[in-house]
Amino acid sequence: MKRMDPINAPAGVRRRHRDRADIIFYTLLMILPVVQLLIFYFGVNFQSICMAFQKYDAKNNVFIWDITKNLTLFRIDIQMAGFWNMVGNSLVVWISTSLTGTVLAVIFAYYIYRRHPLSNFFKFVLFLPSVLPGILLAVMYKKFVGLGIPAFMDYLFETTVADVFNAGAAGGRVNLITLFTVWVSFGPQVLVYTGAMDRVDPAILEAGRIDGASPLQEFFRIILPNIASTVSTFLIIGVSSIFTNQNNLVSFLGFDTTTAESTIGYYLYKKVYEDFQRKSGFCYAAFLGLICTLIVIPLAFGVRKLFDKGDD
Repeated sequence: MKRMDPINAPAGVRRRHRDRADIIFYTLLMILPVVQLLIFYFGVNFQSICMAFQKYDAKNNVFIWDITKNLTLFRIDIQMAGFWNMVGNSLVVWISTSLTGTVLAVIFAYYIYRRHPLSNFFKFVLFLPSVLPGILLAVMYKKFVGLGIPAFMDYLFETTVADVFNAGAAGGRVNLITLFTVWVSFGPQVLVYTGAMDRVDPAILEAGRIDGASPLQEFFRIILPNIASTVSTFLIIGVSSIFTNQNNLVSFLGFDTTTAESTIGYYLYKKVYEDFQRKSGFCYAAFLGLICTLIVIPLAFGVRKLFDKGDD
């Protein structure tokens, strides 16, 4: 049977050929991200998801399918004020890093983008947290704030200031640690936003300046709409990390903290680390992590939907 030439085929046949080619192209395009999702999310987290519905039998060293113990522990936790303190701390860290940090990062990125004085110096300083190890930055920050500032105060003003990291002033030191977390996450955001601003079509900016747009109008009406997708990406990532961000507490304080300082992410990290040999806390940590995931998923989709409506 003679094969029909697609070029000379009827319109309906050409359309079917085109649709089939589109399906094949889309399938090949989606293979890699789907495989990555299956391997690096479901594959890696499969055992954790199973543990959320299990309990550990220390006598026989096996995991048994029984969710009742996890439900009981969760019911006890949510009745304690300390648990809600950790939830509140997680929200404070999220607001500080994702919301406040994002607003300041966008404004500061625009300052660098406009090549204002010291913009290259600030870009270098903000790039340091991406180069130096996090634990090194934490040690430097802790020594400077805990020992350096008190020494300066004593030398300049003859005022004795205690090391806040060893003075037991929980509220004070956790605020300083949160400030460090904001600084560490601030730099990469500024650099990414600056790169996004550099990709804005110069012709659009030139047209705005010819029309008499001020720098403020240029920022809100040209720059911000063009980098909205980048901003939304950071905000969605921030929402997804509400209950996993441990606020660098391990680097600064180890496990010598109270619930007044802890976050949910730190609580999960500490429970898994302390119970690593006994395995007794694995199942409840997996269960609580699953609960947090179920809470965060609709929030992340809500933020994405909000930005999609803004684009429309």
